[in-house]
Amino acid sequence: MHKKLVLGTLLVCAIVIWLAAAWLDANSHARIQVNVTKSAEKEWFVVYQFDEQVARVTFVRNPDHTRLQRWQPVESEFYLAIDSETGHEYIARVDGQTFTTVAFKLDASYVALRKDYAPFTPFSDGGTAWFTGRFKVCPEHCASALKFSYQFTMQAPLADFIRLPEQSQRGQLTWQESASDGQMVYVGPQQLMAASDTKFETIIDPILPDSLKRSLTRDVPPLTNYFNQRMPHLTERPMLLASFSATRNGQFGYQGGVVANQMVLHWYGHSLAERANAPYFVEDTLWFVAHEFAHLYQASQFSNEDAWLHEGAAEFMALSYLRSIRTNGVYLDRRVATARETCVSTEQRYQVHYACGLLWAAEIDQYIKKTYPHGLFFLWFMYVEQLTDAPRTNATPLYFELLSELTDDAFAAQLRERIQTRYQRLPTL
Repeated sequence: MHKKLVLGTLLVCAIVIWLAAAWLDANSHARIQVNVTKSAEKEWFVVYQFDEQVARVTFVRNPDHTRLQRWQPVESEFYLAIDSETGHEYIARVDGQTFTTVAFKLDASYVALRKDYAPFTPFSDGGTAWFTGRFKVCPEHCASALKFSYQFTMQAPLADFIRLPEQSQRGQLTWQESASDGQMVYVGPQQLMAASDTKFETIIDPILPDSLKRSLTRDVPPLTNYFNQRMPHLTERPMLLASFSATRNGQFGYQGGVVANQMVLHWYGHSLAERANAPYFVEDTLWFVAHEFAHLYQASQFSNEDAWLHEGAAEFMALSYLRSIRTNGVYLDRRVATARETCVSTEQRYQVHYACGLLWAAEIDQYIKKTYPHGLFFLWFMYVEQLTDAPRTNATPLYFELLSELTDDAFAAQLRERIQTRYQRLPTL
C-alpha cells in the first residue's frame, strides 16, 4: 500500500508538472523590442533587442526580398539572407554565434509591394509613414509567431510629431503590438487636429493638387453616409493618410490599403498636376477611394486564401457607389467590360481576385436582390457582424452559409464550384 501510494503521488505530481509546463508553453509570450529612429540628418535605423540569445531572426512578412538591398547592417558581423526552403528573409551573424541585439540602417524611400503595404510612404513636406508589420520578426523561426509580442519605440527629432490613431507626441512614442498585421506610423510636421465634420483624422500631403485635395474633402462625407446605410458602422475614428512621392524608374500609379482603422492612399510617379488632366483621372480616383472605403467597412475581415471574397466585394461596392452618384456611364461600362475580359484571359492570381471577384460579387448581388434590396451589402453586413462577435480562422465557410440563407443551397454550391474551377486553371505557384 505504501509503495502504491508513493507511486500514485509521484504520478499525480508528474501529471501536474506536465500540465503546468504545457500551460506555460501555450501561454508564454516572448517580448521583442523594436526601436526605430529617424536622426536629425533624416537617416533611418532599426534596432532589435531580444530577452534571450538567438542564432537567427526570421521576418514575419516576406512579400519580396527587397530588404536585402534596402537594409544595411550597422555592424559587419551581421548579414541578411533568404532561407532556401521557406523563401523567408532572416538575420544571422557571419560567425554563426548567438546575439541579443542587431541594428540596420534603412532606405526610407517608397517601393510598391504587390502583396503587402509599402514599408515607407514619404510625404512631400518631409513626413514619412511606415508600416510596423514590415518590422516584425521571430526568434529563430515564425512557426509560433502568435506567441511573440512587440514593444515598438519611435524616436525622431523634436520638430516631428509621431502619430498613431488618436495619439500624437513629439520626439518619442512607445506602444505594444501583437504579431498579427500592423499599423501605419506617421513621423513628420503635421500635428493632430480636432475632429472634423468628416469624423476622419487626416494626414494629407500638401503637394497633392488642390483639385484632388478638394475631392478627398468633398467625397469622404457622402461615402461615409453611403456605407453607414449599408454596413455596420465603424467602431473607431478612422485615419486617412494621402500622400505622393516621385519615382526614379519612370513608373507611376497609385496604391492603397486599409490597416485596421487606417486608410492609406498613395500616388507615385511624375507630376500629379499633369496627370490630373488625363481622361478619367477623376473617375479612377473616386473608384480607388471608394474601393478602400469598402475595405475600411469590411472591418479587417480579409482572407489570403480567398482574396476574391473581399477584393471582389470592394470592387463591386465601388461600382455601386459610383452608379449611385451617376458617374460617367461610359467609364463604368468600360470598367466592367475590362473585368470580363481579364477574368477570362488572365493567368495572374491577383487579377482573378479583382476582375473575377467583381463579376462574382455582381452575380451574388443580383440574386440576393430578388429578396433583399441591399443585395451584396446585406450579405456583408451579416458577415461582418457575425465575425465581429465570433472571429474564425477560416471564415469562407461562413460566407457561403450566409449566402445559402439569403439565396438557396443550389446557387451557393454552383457558384463555389465555378470559383474553385477558375482558380484551378491558374498556373501552379
